[in-house]
Amino acid sequence: MRINLSTSDSLSEAISRLNPESESEEIRIVLADGKHEGVFQDRIFYDLPNPLFIESEGGDASKCVLSGENCEAFHKDTENRAIITFGNNCTKVTLMNFTIENLHVKTSDDASLGNQAEAICFDCKKGFLYCENMVFKSRQDTIHVKGFSHFKNCFVSGDVDFIWGYCDTAIFDGCRIHTIEDNRGSDRPAYVLQSRALNGRPGFVFINCSFTADNRGPNAKIYIGRSQGTGKKDSVDRWDSIALVSCTISDLYDSALWTDEDGSRAVYPEKGSALVGWREYGTKIKDSAGNIRPYDPKKQERHGYSMNDSDLMRLQKCIEETKVV
Repeated sequence: MRINLSTSDSLSEAISRLNPESESEEIRIVLADGKHEGVFQDRIFYDLPNPLFIESEGGDASKCVLSGENCEAFHKDTENRAIITFGNNCTKVTLMNFTIENLHVKTSDDASLGNQAEAICFDCKKGFLYCENMVFKSRQDTIHVKGFSHFKNCFVSGDVDFIWGYCDTAIFDGCRIHTIEDNRGSDRPAYVLQSRALNGRPGFVFINCSFTADNRGPNAKIYIGRSQGTGKKDSVDRWDSIALVSCTISDLYDSALWTDEDGSRAVYPEKGSALVGWREYGTKIKDSAGNIRPYDPKKQERHGYSMNDSDLMRLQKCIEETKVV
């Protein structure tokens, strides 16, 4: 089944009218170049077992933009506050060559919970999400994933926990991850990730990715990851599992990479290893002049771990077994 949508058509309405002949029939949606704009009442939700493929007509993510405003203050709970959500009945979802942007601008402190505003929510524990040459923009909580996902050559931006979720394995391959300035002031700390990975699983794995950032000034604190604080040995999820493999990180990020926020948040596992926890391999630091130098592992936060070649082989084997690459 193929559906072509112009910028005046509603993707939400098109999905609601779907009536495939069988669960195996692939649904392919082609978005015309231009701005596909919506308001928060027009949330997009797909929850069919049929394989779904959405792509832009022209193949250039900058020329095809799906945007709208949604956030926790408008609709409560993670699965309701994204621009587009994929439910637990999904099997295979493929997104290629367009932009998804949540236009919400923060107006209050994070404690209100009103600022959580996903661009995409993959609320599916067993399905597989594949994104290639995509752009994801928001501020807080840009990407939320469960289950299995693979992001290839994508751009992701935000300011607080803008990649997060209860995933098994989420691969970011050759992506650019960009921390933006907080519109409420540059003195606030920024965090790329908050992992709540499943017990014992690889979690979020970044391979050959570039971490860049807006310059927030000399006293700004920007971290790759922080803990949610409730992971335990026997907990089903909420493990702090993030791996950096051959990534390049701007020197605007704190050299510790990770933070437990001065000991106020428990980290589990308490020390990273080959397959779980906070860990890195072959990290490089890039300064404002473009000079690149090896990362000094001694500067890593105490819960972090620097993998050796044997560790990397174990991680690669585990990823291959999950069939997410």
